[in-house]
Amino acid sequence: MTSQTIEEQHSSMCMPTTNTTSSQRQFPTLIEELCHQFSLTDLRKATNNFDQKRVIGSGLFSEVYKGCLQHDGASDYTVAIKRFDYQGWAAFNKEIELLCQLRHPRCVSLIGFCNHENEKILVYEYMSNGSLDKHLQEGQLSWKKRLEICIGVARGLHYLHTGAKRSIFHCILGPGTVLLDDQMEPKLAGFGASEQGSRFMSKQKQINVDRVLGCRGYTATDYLMDGIITAKWDVFSFGFLLLEVVCRRMFYLITLTKKECLENPVEERIDPIIKGKIAPDCWQVFVDMMVTCLKYEPDERPTIGEVEVQLEHALSMQEQADITNSNSEYTLLSKTIISLGSEEILTLEENPILNPNTL
Repeated sequence: MTSQTIEEQHSSMCMPTTNTTSSQRQFPTLIEELCHQFSLTDLRKATNNFDQKRVIGSGLFSEVYKGCLQHDGASDYTVAIKRFDYQGWAAFNKEIELLCQLRHPRCVSLIGFCNHENEKILVYEYMSNGSLDKHLQEGQLSWKKRLEICIGVARGLHYLHTGAKRSIFHCILGPGTVLLDDQMEPKLAGFGASEQGSRFMSKQKQINVDRVLGCRGYTATDYLMDGIITAKWDVFSFGFLLLEVVCRRMFYLITLTKKECLENPVEERIDPIIKGKIAPDCWQVFVDMMVTCLKYEPDERPTIGEVEVQLEHALSMQEQADITNSNSEYTLLSKTIISLGSEEILTLEENPILNPNTL
């Protein structure tokens, strides 16, 4: 019997399980070899029978529970348990396919899964500090920590785009899909809408999709025009992430005609908590990268690897400036206006209320 690839197996996992023969059970699937399979009984016990008091997040078609279980004879440890409803089976399928293959410190780790009849459940490492949007809403992150988190997210995206056998496009990047561990280090999560591109070293292809769920305000303008996804989709989304991190607001796009995208300079919208804390040289590198990521034409946007390098440079400039300017506040004299295209078919609006945490 030849082993199936993950791609060949994953579509069948969304179907309700049926009894298998003993000969079939002799040969675990590749997914089962890469990822532990939990029983439904184990996960019910871990969540006190999916007690609503254990819910720590929710998505369109799933709920996430804080659970406690044993694995490989180890003592009890905390996990995040994501339970999908019927409409979310495709997302379950997608996440298990991708996360079984991903191994990177900036991507959330999949511990195991349960595929029991109509129950589709994923078990992840528990991220004790929740999502980035929660911390932005609470307003307790320093400028340097925000910058470090953005660098970590860029590293995770760089891995997705270039580090696996096939490029992976996250597609719904935002503060709600960036989780923070106990050291406040970021990890990418929420791969239910992600898409796989070309194999490594082959010519990159464009992917046509009818719909991507949960994008909020991070939908690339080129996708809105032609429904095509490339790596530059994630770069555009990352530009909005940078904007939200510095302004502590969620922005979203609405289709209008002949409207200016952002009437006031970004500098006037900077979160008051970090105003005066940003060194001018650091800010110039940061905001230039933000504007470039949000370019209307995909070919004008940088690669995420280029973004990562520039943000690391911005952090270095901030640290150098802080050494000589430890007591006084910084003043930013620049005036940055964001425009998403010469025809200005989109306008940028502001929503002060962030969405609930989703994994």
